[in-house]
Amino acid sequence: KVEKELQNLNLHDDGEDGEDGEDEDYVKRFLESLPEPVQECVKTLDTLDAEVETLQANFRKELRDLERKYQALKAPIYSKRRNIVGGIEKPSGVTSSDGIPDFWAGCMSNSSRIAPSITEKDKPILSYITDITVTSLPEEDGIGFKLEFIFRANEYFTNERLIKTYYMADTDDDPLLEKCVGTTIDWANGKNVTVVTKKKKQRNKKGGGSRVVVKTEKCDSFFNFFDPPKIPEADDPVEDEQELLRRKTVLEIDYEMGIAFRDKVVPHAVKWFTGEADDDDDYDDDEFGEEDMGEMEEDMDD
Repeated sequence: KVEKELQNLNLHDDGEDGEDGEDEDYVKRFLESLPEPVQECVKTLDTLDAEVETLQANFRKELRDLERKYQALKAPIYSKRRNIVGGIEKPSGVTSSDGIPDFWAGCMSNSSRIAPSITEKDKPILSYITDITVTSLPEEDGIGFKLEFIFRANEYFTNERLIKTYYMADTDDDPLLEKCVGTTIDWANGKNVTVVTKKKKQRNKKGGGSRVVVKTEKCDSFFNFFDPPKIPEADDPVEDEQELLRRKTVLEIDYEMGIAFRDKVVPHAVKWFTGEADDDDDYDDDEFGEEDMGEMEEDMDD
């Protein structure tokens, strides 16, 4: 479930300063309080636990290798899909075809995880997408996945591909996002939809006269997806609490969008284009019992 992954997402939020040290002190005091034979037993159990962790790490690596294997097997199928969407290849029995206009823009607009980030200014640009791909990172590059958005030549930017890469930590617990990196977009002059230009008149404090100052400010756009905020490091200078909260919220939404592309929109694009796929599938109907449903109906009646 996307929600579960998002709830479990650790964004390097290590809690209060000194918390880890306090935990270590507690464990040390606890072990020292045990009889010596028990301490030796615990040390042996720790050694066994390390062996289990090694096996779990090997298991996770084999899973990643298996994922890469099946990505390679699916690649020819996705290639055929790309050709049909682009009108390069015609379905059996069809004599002429220009493909499916706005295919990927339609897929994205039908996902409630992605659609809220799309503005009216974004829509013409998204129509130039010819394919979106997902690949797991090679083991030597780290653990994570890469999204590639491939565009036809257009008037908005010169990039042929926009790439978003998510780097994850190798952990058996909750998913741990270490960082995400996006392509720098080479916008054409006056075509950058991620900023707005504002003019402001300034008076001269020392006398008469005024001047017009032109400033650019960031604005809402799907293409901010390729310029994610940096995940705070432990040794970063302390920032304003509200700014840290804002940054974490943006990263959570960003991660949720990345998972939606990886697990849903790219693998089953046609179902998102037609509207057959539904983000409501992410919610478990069994989470609500009859009593809960009754209370909800009473609230609606009120």
